Amino acid sequence: MKNSSRGYLTADQLDESNWEPVDENEFRRLWQLEVDEAASSLKHERLHLATGLLLPVWDKLPADYVRVSRICASDGRSLLGREVPIHCLSELCRALGLDQGPAISADELVASVLATGRSVEIGGGEQLTLKRSLVNGRQRLELTGWSAARLDWYKAQGCFTEIIRYQTRLFVPLGDGGSIISSLRSA
Repeated sequence: MKNSSRGYLTADQLDESNWEPVDENEFRRLWQLEVDEAASSLKHERLHLATGLLLPVWDKLPADYVRVSRICASDGRSLLGREVPIHCLSELCRALGLDQGPAISADELVASVLATGRSVEIGGGEQLTLKRSLVNGRQRLELTGWSAARLDWYKAQGCFTEIIRYQTRLFVPLGDGGSIISSLRSA
């Protein structure tokens, strides 16, 4: 979308500003430096799209996230579809009758939970769910769905417990979240 608004400065305002006159060659040199810097710092992002004939399955797609995107790939293909956030992928795959969803790295899961605050199933031996919890004024990664019989095993993997309101709760340290979640998924 192109921004069509314009702003104007009077000569007095221009004199009082930090703008300085520059010749055309210096402007071109500085402009090219900015272009080179922008080209070297591209941001890569993984985006999950539901594409194809979506009308028959529209009700299975996340109702609270209805963003539609068009992506032009480097090979010239163009894809149009509904974005599916990471925290909705496992539920969508189950709704569509798929046994397994796309492979999502443990670091991506941790980043998604911390950024959105939405719980995500992490899989593994038990039906574990990773969620963001506010405890003592700080955000933490909490695991739910774990069995008390395996509590020592979770601690051996790097998790820690805390008793809050007479209940034992299991947490994943923020700094090691990705590696710990990865080991929990593979068990």
